[in-house]
Amino acid sequence: MAVTAASNGGSGGAGVGAERLTVLYDRDCGVCTAIVRHLRRWDRAGRLALVPLQDPAAAGPGVARLVAGRPLGSALHVVDSESGHVASGGDGVLAIARRLPGGRIGAMAEAVPPARWAVGLVYDAVARNRHRIGRWLRLEGPACDMPL
Repeated sequence: MAVTAASNGGSGGAGVGAERLTVLYDRDCGVCTAIVRHLRRWDRAGRLALVPLQDPAAAGPGVARLVAGRPLGSALHVVDSESGHVASGGDGVLAIARRLPGGRIGAMAEAVPPARWAVGLVYDAVARNRHRIGRWLRLEGPACDMPL
């Protein structure tokens, strides 16, 4: 992605140039799409470009190149095209948290190794069970067909 050129999928924010991250999420996962809906509401400044991992090229050639060969379906991926850094799983969650309002909390959690480790463990547990959780919360099926 050229960070400033990627679509944020209609979040309506004005983009913040170099601060913008691309978040690759699973559009076929009810939990993932529900979280993306919440992120769009929270990200009023347009700091995140939310793109389905099923089509990383939609974020631009820079993002597609940075994530080429990665197992995209295994975790959330957050791409900072300016630095070329790709964070996955719990590290991706922390990268998102740093960019949103209240980001100091994410930065503090990232700076404390046990907190960072705990975020990774929780993320891994939810990711492994996301379809089961989605069915339990009734986020799978027809809810997945709703526009984001």
